[in-house]
Amino acid sequence: MRVGYLNQPWDCGIPPNPGESIGIWTWQVARCLVRSSCEVLVCARRDAREAAARTWEGVRYARFPLIPSKPQRLLSAAERRFYRFPNPRRPGFASSARYLAYAIWGARTFRSNVCDVVHIHNFSQFVPLARRLNPQAKIVLHMHCDWLAQLDRTMIDRRLRHADAILACSEYVAANIRARFPHHADRCTTVFEGTDLKEFHADGRERNASGEERIVFVGRISPEKGLHVLLEAFERVVARRPTARLEIIGPESVAPMEFIVALSDDSAVQGLSRFYSGNYAGFLRQRVRSSLDKHVRFVGTVPHYEVAERLRRADVCVVPSVWNEPFGMPAIEAMAVGLPVVASRAGGLTEIVSDGETGILVEPDNPSALAEALVRLLEDRPRARAMGGAGRQRVEETFSWESITEKLKALYAALCYGARACDGYGSDR
Repeated sequence: MRVGYLNQPWDCGIPPNPGESIGIWTWQVARCLVRSSCEVLVCARRDAREAAARTWEGVRYARFPLIPSKPQRLLSAAERRFYRFPNPRRPGFASSARYLAYAIWGARTFRSNVCDVVHIHNFSQFVPLARRLNPQAKIVLHMHCDWLAQLDRTMIDRRLRHADAILACSEYVAANIRARFPHHADRCTTVFEGTDLKEFHADGRERNASGEERIVFVGRISPEKGLHVLLEAFERVVARRPTARLEIIGPESVAPMEFIVALSDDSAVQGLSRFYSGNYAGFLRQRVRSSLDKHVRFVGTVPHYEVAERLRRADVCVVPSVWNEPFGMPAIEAMAVGLPVVASRAGGLTEIVSDGETGILVEPDNPSALAEALVRLLEDRPRARAMGGAGRQRVEETFSWESITEKLKALYAALCYGARACDGYGSDR
């Protein structure tokens, strides 16, 4: 079987540092597929001075410079000039003209390589084009976000007609798709994201000799991730646990307002618009300087292997998202190293963290509840260790890349060779 993946336009996804979670997903699944005798081609963005083609551990990469197409440039100019109040359900990033040159190049590359499956991440506008240029292939649209349930229904429905399968990163995302498009529900199934159990392991975890109690956050510094809520909660934690320290690991990368805030009907998420008039990371740093200077450290972006090392040195991982997180890869990576997780009771996080067993779930945007949960785990070391052990076991059972790839390969086989090739297709429904 020959499988082609089209990465998001801004994600180069090249190992050994494949970038954000979707780049990691593609890289890990691709190498597992190659080991099971599949041929894999990944189309991705090409940066300056990089080779157009590359092979890594048997996975072939073809890369293309992200040059805005003429229709895309005209669309952007028209939006700026004529649409002072654009329809948030039809934002520019979801237009068929956006990233058109990139989509055409990817679709043509898959056609010339005669791919049996074309697997597209998030961008539904690529699906009809991929179908037109690859009539022989099975087209898979994989949603790592809730856009299908949020964008204009008529526009999305037209695109979904060209997809042979619709994947969702969590049952939360899948349920929203099925509810909005019941006539496409039979083609929608859940395929979780995963983690590398060899890189993210619990061996060598010891309490810090300095006596500090370490809480770690991993993710983008962006309003929907709830860092402003976390800092307010952490002030309360420090008042009760003076040895507590907070590490914030991740890039200063605010999600465009049109991606999340403008699409949401949740008043708490809509309220995040107040952070878009200034520098969100600067606001957080000012908050730290005024009251938490000795207790909080902004680590920035680090290689993926270093994330694992820092998690192993921590006592608790916190995921304080304000929005309905589609999945929550930092949570499973923390569980994989034996850390208990305190997370918002929102979206796909509820499918990862078992409340009271592998961590504690709290209501989003509630600093008091968040602080109380963190203090409870810092004070009760035996309970925290038990949760960490249960978390590792859950990741081994559910979130290994090998098990995820096996399900995905079976799904591909069902699409290409008929339903009898995979009795388990759609079994998560």
